[in-house]
Amino acid sequence: MKLSHIVVILAIAVVVVALPLGVANPYYLHTGIAMMINAVLALSLNFILGYVGEKSLGHAAFFGIGGYTAALLSLNLGFPSWATLLGGGIVAGIFGVAVGFPTLRLRGPYFAIATLGLGAILQLVATNWTSLTKGPMGIPGVPPLAFAGFVFRDERPYYYVALALLALTMYLTWRLASSRIGRAFVAMRQNFDLAEAVGIDTFRFKLLAFVLGTVLAGVAGAFNAHYTNFISPKALESYITLNVVTMVIIGGEGTLIGPILGAVLVTLLPEVLRVADNFRLVIFGLILLLTIIYAPSGVVGLARAALRKRGGEQLA
Repeated sequence: MKLSHIVVILAIAVVVVALPLGVANPYYLHTGIAMMINAVLALSLNFILGYVGEKSLGHAAFFGIGGYTAALLSLNLGFPSWATLLGGGIVAGIFGVAVGFPTLRLRGPYFAIATLGLGAILQLVATNWTSLTKGPMGIPGVPPLAFAGFVFRDERPYYYVALALLALTMYLTWRLASSRIGRAFVAMRQNFDLAEAVGIDTFRFKLLAFVLGTVLAGVAGAFNAHYTNFISPKALESYITLNVVTMVIIGGEGTLIGPILGAVLVTLLPEVLRVADNFRLVIFGLILLLTIIYAPSGVVGLARAALRKRGGEQLA
């Protein structure tokens, strides 16, 4: 890595860490927290969609499972915050194994349809199992996060926990992508049949990527439930999955920075388009369509192409 790149990364890190100290408006901090939750969700889906190449359309289900787990553990059993965050990830991961084991044997659109159906089924369960989930009204009063006796009362401590969660997810993604497992993921995405032919256990690696993505989505859902003090069946709606898929595609599949950039853009775009509220979804869909057609590698792919062109011009 070049020295200039390290300087830029350090500068961005300093700004991100120091931001809450200089921002008094809670709305801006809330937007930053939403970006980081979305970035964790996008990175979690990137394991499945970006690295392995499987089209999962039920990712919001695991986000919702994590949120409901955190709410029920804290309200009904009195679990501490750190345990509910871990519990949200573990329970979502268990569901990931139960769902992934039979469905990951499917190929092409069949897996996408199966995961889409899973999300719809779990949303119906959350809506109708009123004795456990309180039905469509949701579960209010989820306790705020608390660590070592310190209860989170405003956005600043949530911002730093979200930042720590994002940093941990980025580190895990980087380590995995640069390992033998990551190389196996990429080989499967590029040529599934060839990967099988050279001896890669494709099913085992697909299941690993799927479960890892569901665990991270569950932790993000648990954090969100504590942050908003509420969880409802809306957390399992398919539009959340579509938003996260959009983040990965716009940012750049199979990259570390791409899903984060996509999360930033997709989180900010609705705010920018409030002036055109009636056409917001149309504009949003148009941007996604243009990205798929003209920039299939996303923002990261465009940036890399621009840098290569610049380098070629300098050599010329």
